[in-house]
Amino acid sequence: MIASATPAVPIVFKGREELVEKGVAILCQQALKFVAILGAGGMGKTSLALHIMDSDSVKNKFGERCYFIPCELFEDAESLVQGLIHIMEVTIQENQSKQKVLFNHLQSAHGDLLIVFDNFETPWNHGDSRIAVKNLLEKIAKYGKVSLIVTMRGPDGPGDIPWERLGDQSGIPTLSPVPAKQAFKTFAGIKLQSSADSESQINSLLYQLEYVPLAIRLSAQHVKKIPLEALISMWEKDKTSILKEGRVPGRLTSVSFSIDLSLQIFKIEGKILNLLSVISFLPDGIPFWVKNLPQM
Repeated sequence: MIASATPAVPIVFKGREELVEKGVAILCQQALKFVAILGAGGMGKTSLALHIMDSDSVKNKFGERCYFIPCELFEDAESLVQGLIHIMEVTIQENQSKQKVLFNHLQSAHGDLLIVFDNFETPWNHGDSRIAVKNLLEKIAKYGKVSLIVTMRGPDGPGDIPWERLGDQSGIPTLSPVPAKQAFKTFAGIKLQSSADSESQINSLLYQLEYVPLAIRLSAQHVKKIPLEALISMWEKDKTSILKEGRVPGRLTSVSFSIDLSLQIFKIEGKILNLLSVISFLPDGIPFWVKNLPQM
C-alpha cells in the first residue's frame, strides 16, 4: 500500500529550481537538517520534496537510506511507527515495542538517514492524535543521523523543531508566468496549436488559474481532448469544477477536492466559511488583517 501511494518523481517540473537547490543545500550541511515545505493544496509540495530527494547531492549523502512516508495513509502516531518500520524493513519480534524497535534502529544507523513525511497534515490534524504525533516526531528529530523533510498544508511546521522553511512566510509560492506557461504547454503536448491568439488565450487562462501548479496540470490535460477556446469557455462557466481528471476525485486529481480537503482539515465552516468566501474576492486580501479580521 505504501509503495502504490508513493508517487514517481514528476517529469514535468518547471520554475522550482531555486527551491530545490535551497532544500538540497540545507540537507547537505553538517548541522541538524529539518526542511519544511508548507503551503496550500495544489502548490506542488510533494513534487518539490521528490525532486530534492532525487538530486545527486542528496543521493550521494544518504544513499539507500531515503524513506518517503505518504502520511495520508496514517492517522496517528502508532500507524506512523508501523509505516516507518515497514518502509525501513526493520525486523520486529512478537511482543516487542514498535517504538523501541524503531528508535533502536535509528540509534544504530551506520549512515545519515532522510525521512520525508508527505502530507503530514493528515496525522497532525486527526482527532486527538496531535500530542502523540508531536512527541513521536520530536523524538525522531533528536537522533543525530536523521534529517527530515515535512510537507503539509498550513503556515507552520509541526512541533518544536527548528524547521528551515522553503519559500516565504506563506509557504512555497505559485509559479511565475513563464515557467507556468512552459508547464502548461508541456502537459498539453502536440494537441496545442501555437498561434498569436493561442498564446494570448493561454496567458489569460493561466492568470485566472493564479499559476497554481495543480490547476495548470489539470487544465492542460483537457487540451488533449478539446480546443483551448472551448476550455476557456468551460472555465468561465464552471470554474474549478472542470479541473479534475478521472472518475474518483482526489487531492492530485481535483482542485475542488483539494480545496474541500483544506476546509475539512482546518475545520472551516459556518460563518467563517462565508467570510472566507467573501475575502477570496478581494484582490489584495485584508490590509492589516491581524488587527482588522476579528472585527469582520
